[in-house]
Amino acid sequence: MSTIAPHPVSPATGIPATRTKAPILLLFAEYTSGQSRRMDGFVAHVLQRRHNHGSFRYRIVLREQRPDLFERFRVEEVPTLVVIDDGEVKARLTGYHRPSAVEDLLTPWLH
Repeated sequence: MSTIAPHPVSPATGIPATRTKAPILLLFAEYTSGQSRRMDGFVAHVLQRRHNHGSFRYRIVLREQRPDLFERFRVEEVPTLVVIDDGEVKARLTGYHRPSAVEDLLTPWLH
């Protein structure tokens, strides 16, 4: 597991600089879920169509590998999309949805 480095200090002011990182987009999925694979495709389509590949740090969380994260984020159904911004869950889409619902969920962060 990686550690988080402290904020760098500005040499001019001596004040810690604020890091701006892209929000985290998590897709909670299962190996055997066709709906999870389709949702991954929808996310890729929305980000590509809107030219926003760098808008999110996108990760797929598999139940088989990380059941602890499923519990931590209270995910019971796959697929589930979760947007984490400024360390807080800001948006969630549970279950299988059309690409338009994925785009609606992500729109506040898209350019």
